[in-house]
Amino acid sequence: MKIRLLLAAIFVIVASAACSAAPELINEAFLSDTSLVTGEPCEAPCWRNITPGETSWLDARIIVEDDAQLTNLTTEDVEEGGQVLLFNDGEGPQCCQIYTEDGETVSQVLTLLAPEMTLGPVIDKFGEPEYMTGADVSPDQTLVLLVFPDVPLGLYVFAAGTETGELTPENQIIGAIYLNPVDIDTLLNTDLYFWEGYGALSTMLDGEFDIRAVETTDDASGDTESTGDTTQTDDAETGE
Repeated sequence: MKIRLLLAAIFVIVASAACSAAPELINEAFLSDTSLVTGEPCEAPCWRNITPGETSWLDARIIVEDDAQLTNLTTEDVEEGGQVLLFNDGEGPQCCQIYTEDGETVSQVLTLLAPEMTLGPVIDKFGEPEYMTGADVSPDQTLVLLVFPDVPLGLYVFAAGTETGELTPENQIIGAIYLNPVDIDTLLNTDLYFWEGYGALSTMLDGEFDIRAVETTDDASGDTESTGDTTQTDDAETGE
């Protein structure tokens, strides 16, 4: 499970939790957790004393198993020897995943959150994100991803559709991805916009990405690998 699959996992979880054909991004039954703002019991990218790139897979499993709020723990094997631990908040739907790429150390933590935090206090705490992207899941629901490379953290925010929606300090936070610092380059090798502040989604998510994912290339051995670079398309880079 590479990072692109973990990013996509939020759509799968939301869809599986929805009772109707159109997934509802806001779900009060997802994880009740305001630690991004409170910093308790630890500051991001640490989550409940689990830090990607530092905490062992065994210790992470013990922490989750000992947390009375977290239920229905299951472990699944994924590609290339990785594993993912899935769990719920009490009787709620599946909300969360912890992933290890090597079976030894936690790589990433994904949480889907009940709408208990808004964007303004998180930006006040961590500073402005550097990048963003987003997609409509229905005409009145947009899932926006804000990227904070220095934390490192990906933040999912709800907005009311690209056509009429806006990003303001009052937008609800509905998910977070806590990352291993080595994964930031991989995350940035996706199609992204530069963060330019609050405003209308129609001007932000216009399809003219500032950073374009670089296609994989064949190395000398004939194996396919990513270059790990990104291509900026702003005027300063293109010379236009």
